[in-house]
Amino acid sequence: MTTRLNTQLSLSDPGDVLAAIPHMLGFHPTDSFVLITMHDLTGTPRFGATMRVDLPCPSQACLFSEFLLTGAVGKQQAEGVFMIVIGDRPNLAACPETCGGACHTTDSPGDGSGPPLHDVVEVVRKTLLQAGIITAHAVHTPAIGVGEPWTCYYDEDCRGVVADPKESPMGALMAAQGSVTFGSREELRELVAPESPEVLNRWSAKLDALVEDAIDSYDPSRHATDVRTVFGAIRRIAAGSALTEDDLLGVLQAVSDVRVRDVVIGAALTELARPAEELWLTLVRKAPEPEVVEVAALLAFSAYVRGEGALASVALERIEQVKLDHNLGVLLRRSLDAGLPPAELAGIARDSADDVQLLLDEEGPC
Repeated sequence: MTTRLNTQLSLSDPGDVLAAIPHMLGFHPTDSFVLITMHDLTGTPRFGATMRVDLPCPSQACLFSEFLLTGAVGKQQAEGVFMIVIGDRPNLAACPETCGGACHTTDSPGDGSGPPLHDVVEVVRKTLLQAGIITAHAVHTPAIGVGEPWTCYYDEDCRGVVADPKESPMGALMAAQGSVTFGSREELRELVAPESPEVLNRWSAKLDALVEDAIDSYDPSRHATDVRTVFGAIRRIAAGSALTEDDLLGVLQAVSDVRVRDVVIGAALTELARPAEELWLTLVRKAPEPEVVEVAALLAFSAYVRGEGALASVALERIEQVKLDHNLGVLLRRSLDAGLPPAELAGIARDSADDVQLLLDEEGPC
């Protein structure tokens, strides 16, 4: 699941909402089920979290609706939802071969006259309604692009075309905040993809040499020294200074120690959050295995706590390709899939953030 939280968007024309979805997620989704939580329905309705999953197999509609209710939607304490089906190709690869059953059969039109996946939408609507969560809108569109037609599931007269995502007020807001909207999820994956084998091999050899040097010159204060090395690099980035390859290797070696990682993770909750995330992103692309897992976890946490669920998810994929049982990676993946609000997740690093602030106060301004 991909989630972006704390979305600043008011309920408006469905075509405008559809145009905002790429900016709300961080990329242009295809063949996706998108659900936006809604709050304050008795006052001024507002949107909350935006969640995306692959289109489910129709025969798995009951399991899918329970997954939403017990996970992300329930965690957000939503009063209502805005459902959007994009495309019409379910992710059949995720469906067991024996996934038959009639739980997806509904009283809704099944003659193909309505929008695709009507049965899935109806099961989700009924499941959420039983929990007191209403469906304010349920819309289908073939794709998110200017002029693409959209149709409501429950009102034949409710239809229109998608506004230009490039002209979306949400797009302007996200750009002003420094967020980037990618053309696809694959483009987002490329952002964290490893560099050439030559770079990875060179870094691997240099890291082996650094480890040997560290063993030969044991220093009981190494932990504190490594923490200061990492924050020195972050502050140089914040000041606009470039880091050398040796600087980056030193940081990567430092954060490979989970004791150091668990301190510097607190940077995500300080004024150094952006330069720290820039550093993690650079290292994720250059780090060989197994060192990549700790810096990918730092990137995932940083992205998550500022509401960038899509970036957090692809960073976690890097971890899962190397070490499925990585403790922090597993925790972050479960939090993301459950739609845990960033503020709650940030609690695990609150003490680290306090330690970081003490360190920054001791060292003074850059």
